Amino acid sequence: MSSAPTPPAGSVPPAAAPPARREIKLISHSMLFYWWPIWLLGYTLALMTYVDNHRLAIVPHGSKLTEVRKDDKTTTYELAVTNPPTKSLVKAEEASKPPVEGEAFRPRVSEKAWMGPVFCVVLLLTLVITNVPLRGLWSFLVLLLLVILAMMVTIIPGGWDSLLGAVFNLHVYINMAGYLFIATAVFVLWAVSVFIFDQRTYMIVEPGQIRVCEHVGASIRNIDATGLEFEKQRDDLFRHWLLGFFSGDLIIHLPDKREQIRLPNVLWIGWRLEEVQQLLREKAIVHS
Repeated sequence: MSSAPTPPAGSVPPAAAPPARREIKLISHSMLFYWWPIWLLGYTLALMTYVDNHRLAIVPHGSKLTEVRKDDKTTTYELAVTNPPTKSLVKAEEASKPPVEGEAFRPRVSEKAWMGPVFCVVLLLTLVITNVPLRGLWSFLVLLLLVILAMMVTIIPGGWDSLLGAVFNLHVYINMAGYLFIATAVFVLWAVSVFIFDQRTYMIVEPGQIRVCEHVGASIRNIDATGLEFEKQRDDLFRHWLLGFFSGDLIIHLPDKREQIRLPNVLWIGWRLEEVQQLLREKAIVHS
């Protein structure tokens, strides 16, 4: 039976590889992070409008639409416009062109009356939640009541149509281009904020010390972790729980109690803070 070779006398055993350096990075996000429902719902409603494949026609006030002929396949209408544009307003070269054959109405809009109001409600609620602190129980109940009422009206067949028809027939219709424009603009702002600017506001935790960059362009502070106290605030139910994926504000109290460092909107702050406290208990091993 063969055995492992014995190192010669006087030889120095190879040094053990140093342990991998452990660190935890916590990123502080801006309020734009909570705007993801706007672009997500906007793209969803734009897709629904595209699939619905209804078109939008804009006619002057007082126009009349009359059914002329109807068969098994098509229905022919006659549109009477009370105030057509005068010929002087039409360029000569355009007036001489033959009428364009093809699709008459190109803008896509859904016939569902609930889509526009629901998008407006989500947009306004997101703006309120991300700009007004809602830490009281009554504020939470009021917003929850508004969400429940909007859902109930949406679930009832023809609910939004009847409700808006009773209020001076003020229906809210947004075409597909409107959804795409708002969703794309918000998504670009959200992506730039989350993946570029927010990455410059962080705290890196290592055994025995932390490194903090409190805002974009600030210098990095190295702080001894001895005596640090960590506090999490997660009392804004809508912002922290509903929109923020169990996020919260992290407050670091320095040992002298005269200064504190605040990192708002840290994602999954509960279990991330447990990891931080466990790592700070470890001692850095120094190899000579």
